[in-house]
Amino acid sequence: MALITTNPYDFPMCSQGQITVASINDNDELDATDDAITILGFSNEEKQAIYKLTGAVLHHGNLKFKQKQREEQAEPDGTEVADKIGYLLGLNSAEMLKALCYPRVKVGNEYVTKGQTVPQVNNSVSALAKSIYERMFLWMVIRINEMLDTKQPRQFYIGVLDIAGFEIFDVSMTTEQDN
Repeated sequence: MALITTNPYDFPMCSQGQITVASINDNDELDATDDAITILGFSNEEKQAIYKLTGAVLHHGNLKFKQKQREEQAEPDGTEVADKIGYLLGLNSAEMLKALCYPRVKVGNEYVTKGQTVPQVNNSVSALAKSIYERMFLWMVIRINEMLDTKQPRQFYIGVLDIAGFEIFDVSMTTEQDN
C-alpha cells in the first residue's frame, strides 16, 4: 500500500529474523487488520496515514550514507530511498538528508550546522524511525482507547496487546505436563 516493493527482505528493519510463518497467510492478516482499523472508526485518511508512516519507517532502514573523501563527514549515498520516504511523509527529501547529515545545533545563543560522521547519521536515522513509529503507535492506542470507552464504570478489565511476529502460539488441547 505504501511500499514500493512487497518483498519483506528488501526492508532490513523487519527482516532480521524469521519473517515467514507457514501457519500465517500475510495477505489474510493484512485484510483482517485493515478491516479492524475500519471497524474501530479510523477514517480512510487516518488509515492511509498509518500505512504511509509504517512504510516510511521501513524505508528508513534502507538509507545509505558514505564518508566524504578526505573528510570524516557523512553524505548521502544516493537519494532514491530518501525520495520514497519524503513522498510518504510529505517532506522535501533533500532537506531531510541535509538535516540528518548536517543538523543545526544550538551553541550559546546561536545555531550552528554540525557535520555528522556516518555512524552518527545512522544512529540519527534509527532514532528518527523509532520515534515516528513510537508516536504513531501511541496515537493509535489513545484513539482505540477513546473509541472503545463506553463511559460506564468498570470493576474488571482485560487488556490484550497483540504484536504479530513476537510470539506465535499453536493452540493445543493437551495438558502442559508430560507423563
